This record gives sequence, C-alpha cells and structure tokens, in this order.
Amino acid sequence: MTLRPAPPCFATSASAWRNTLKTAEERARPRRNGKAIRLALLAILVIAGFAALGAWLAHRWTHVEVDDARIAADVIAVGSQAAGRVTKIAVIAGDRVAKGDLLASLESEQAELQLKEIDADIARTAAEQSRLRAQQAMVRNQIDSRRTAARAQLEASEAEHSAAEADLATVKNDYERMGSLRRVGMISLQGFEAARGRFLTAQQQERRSAAGVRAARAAISVIEAEAAETNVIERQIAGLEAQKNAFTARRGQQLVDLGHREIRAAFDGVVDATFVDAGEYVAPGSRLLMYHDPRKVWVDANVKETDFAKLKLHAPAKVSVDAYAGRTFKGEVARLGEATTSQFALLPSPNPSGNFTKVTQRLPVRIAIEQDAELLRPGMMVEVEIDVVD
Repeated sequence: MTLRPAPPCFATSASAWRNTLKTAEERARPRRNGKAIRLALLAILVIAGFAALGAWLAHRWTHVEVDDARIAADVIAVGSQAAGRVTKIAVIAGDRVAKGDLLASLESEQAELQLKEIDADIARTAAEQSRLRAQQAMVRNQIDSRRTAARAQLEASEAEHSAAEADLATVKNDYERMGSLRRVGMISLQGFEAARGRFLTAQQQERRSAAGVRAARAAISVIEAEAAETNVIERQIAGLEAQKNAFTARRGQQLVDLGHREIRAAFDGVVDATFVDAGEYVAPGSRLLMYHDPRKVWVDANVKETDFAKLKLHAPAKVSVDAYAGRTFKGEVARLGEATTSQFALLPSPNPSGNFTKVTQRLPVRIAIEQDAELLRPGMMVEVEIDVVD
C-alpha cells in the first residue's frame, strides 16, 4: 500500500511565513547599515578634503614658497702671492683651522739669500757713510784750525800794516818838512838825504805790510774754498743715504715676500678643498685651497618676480634642508635683491630676431639663518617658506 504525505496545516504555513520575513529583515539590516557607514565616511572625506584645501589655500596666501635656494657662505679662495715650489700643504679638506694656523708653505732659500745680500748692501753703504763722515769731520777740524790761524795772521798783518801806515805818515811829514828847509838852505844835503831814506824805507814797509794783509786774506779765501769740500762730502753722504733707503725698501719687500711664503689662516674656519700638492711650482695668484667660517652661513634664494612684491625685510622664514628631512630651521629675510639673476648671466640672451617668449624672472633674496651645531654647509639645497602676512 502506498503512503501519501499529509497536507500541511494552516498553522504550520503561518509560522514558516513569519520565519521567512524575519530572515529577510535580518538580511536587509546589514545592507542598510553599510550604506549609512559609507555615506558617513564619504561625508567625512569630503569635509576633510575641503578643510585641507582651505588650509593649503590659506598657506599659499600667507606664505611664499621657494625651492630654488641653497646654503651659502663666504668661501675664501687662498692664493699664492709669491712664486716658488710648494714645500708643504699643512691641511686637507675637512680640517679645522684657527686664525694664524699654517695652511701651506713655499720654498724660501733663495728669498733668504736675497735678504742677506740686501743686508750686506745696507751694511756696506752704512760703512761708507761712516768713513765719509769721519773724513768730513777731519777736514772740518783741519779747516777750522787753518781758518783760525789765517784769521790770526790777518789780524797781525792788519796791525802791522796800520803801524806801517802810521810810521809812513810820520816819516813823510818829516821828509816834506826837511825838503822845505833844504830849499831855504836851513839844513844840509846830508840831513835831507837821511830824511828821504827814512821815507823810502817806511814806504816800502807799508807796501810789504799791505801785501801781507792781502796774502792773509787770500789764505782765508783759499781755506773757505777748501771748506766747500765738506759740502761735496755731505752730498756724497746724502747720496749714500738715498741708496741705503732704497736697500731698506728692498729689504722690506723681501721680508714681505718671505712672509708670503708661509700662508696662514686669516680666521677660524674649515678647509673645503685643496688644489696643489707638495712639490708643485706655483706662480703668484695660483689658487692653493678654499675654506670658510662654518659659523657664518645664510640662505640664498631666488624668488619669482610675481612673489617678490610680497616680501619685506625681517619677515620670518622657515627653512627645510634636504639633507635633514623632517627638520626645520628658523630664519628671516635679511636682504632683497636689486636686479634679477638673468642680469648677471655669463651668456646674455639678446633677442635680435624679435621672437619673444616671456619668462618669469627671479630675484635673489638672502635669508639670515642661525647655524646649529655646524649642520648647515655651503651648497646644501633647501626649501624656504617666507611669511608674508603683515
């Protein structure tokens, strides 16, 4: 006998329907919750995006960003002021030096020999001057003695001549008186001749004394002429003095040249590079090495001309160094350029054809920045944000 399934009852059908509805509701509820979550997340992302966009626009409005910037310093090229062979390079790149430290030295043997030769010339000139001064003093003493004797002789001759003139006047009066008496016959011829003889003798004596005066004066003239020899010696001494001054000047130049053969640091710093080795020959002006003071650095930035009008002196700036990611340094605008960088190009770009393409120019701006543990080194690339809000 075949068994047939019993027909479902109404209660069983209602229960199954309720279970079916419940299952559908449970399946639909997660779908509604996920959609709401997605909408909420989308709203949050949109709000965050607008907030980020607003912050970015506000930052762009209140700051000028420059990526064409680098650390700069006064990197000094040390050159040779003398010619010669390099005997020593006392430093290498990276060495720290203090003011006065030896950086390099050149051979100095020939310069020292030349200095000794100049010293010998100075000594020889000084000795010749001493000899001439001694000769001049001796000549002056001799001339002074002879002048004194000649003047005494002149005084004696003049006194003798005065006496002879007085005697001649007396004898002449007697002779004239005797002549008058002889003409009237009051004296004998013998008495007249005796008076005439005395007159002639006195006349000759007066002439001899006058000649003695002239001779004494001539002797004084000769002595004075010889005294001019001391002036010649004085001129010789002056000429030697000029030579000695020239030798002294050459000696000073030689000392300077010797000083230039020891190249020393002018300030505290660090060596950046050396360009010669010991044994090489260098000429005046040859570059030996470069160094800089690591405490004195700044940022050279090239700002677009469209942003230049926003900048002001002492405006604060934030510097990000490529070498130190995530670290920033504080600075401020220290100097604004007066001409664009294109004005200093080695190869200017004229436009004779008339085909012109306008290009935004850049102007140099210096940013003062404080060194921090000497981390900032010349040539490092940086990015600068300059605050342009009043």
